[in-house]
Amino acid sequence: MNEEMDKYYNEYYKKHIATALIGIKCNTKNLDEISRSLSNCNNVEDIFLTTGEYDIIIKVKFPDYSSLKNFIINELSKLDGVSKTETMLAINTYKERGIKFEGGEENG
Repeated sequence: MNEEMDKYYNEYYKKHIATALIGIKCNTKNLDEISRSLSNCNNVEDIFLTTGEYDIIIKVKFPDYSSLKNFIINELSKLDGVSKTETMLAINTYKERGIKFEGGEENG
């Protein structure tokens, strides 16, 4: 990520909860261990074993962007067996946990 985008996200997510979906590519022999480790993280809301490019997809929520970034760099990427991650930040929420938000609701 470039420095300009990093600065933008830091500023925006000071006022908004940072919600993200993170795709995780990992060694399949480590799937259970990685999933157990992630299930113990308070900010990880959902964990899915998936088909396709990523083996696991998680949904996370953090109070700000720097906390999310710290999690990715200092926790997620250091789990044994994780070879790649891709983070997709949620910009707007239209429906979550069965609740519809009229016109979408900015995260936070």
